[in-house]
Amino acid sequence: MLVSLQDILETEIELHQALREQLQEEASGFGVLSGNELLRIQRTKDKIVEQVIRQEAKRISLVDQFPRLWPQQPSPFTLSVIIQLAPTEQAKALRYCFDELQNILSEIRSLADHNSLESSARLKSVEASMRFLTEGSGRQQATYSDSGELQHSGSKVSRTSV
Repeated sequence: MLVSLQDILETEIELHQALREQLQEEASGFGVLSGNELLRIQRTKDKIVEQVIRQEAKRISLVDQFPRLWPQQPSPFTLSVIIQLAPTEQAKALRYCFDELQNILSEIRSLADHNSLESSARLKSVEASMRFLTEGSGRQQATYSDSGELQHSGSKVSRTSV
């Protein structure tokens, strides 16, 4: 059971590393990547998260079986408790996986927070631009019509005044 738990944790590490890579690509691509590329990254992140959820369900199911291995130990059986009870070599491997997973999760949280702020700022900028293009000033007709065509206001600004 300990080997199975380690295998599950190693798979979770790989999946979280892939998610971190996608978040890094997203972060470096703001303002550079096309909308299609950003959507591709989002789809990939969604698929990875689905795989992580499946792995976590496997891990939880396996950890629920540990009381049979150590019936004298009180519940709850957490990964930290299992590491303390495991033989030394297995405990080292599980501790490494646990620490690595915690480090990657910390990086993912940080990247996700950064990307969220960046996306929010970009969205506000786009919304402001859209308002400017559709509303114009109170004295002038909107620059673009509802159908998206350029409108001419009739008044022209001379080049010398610019």
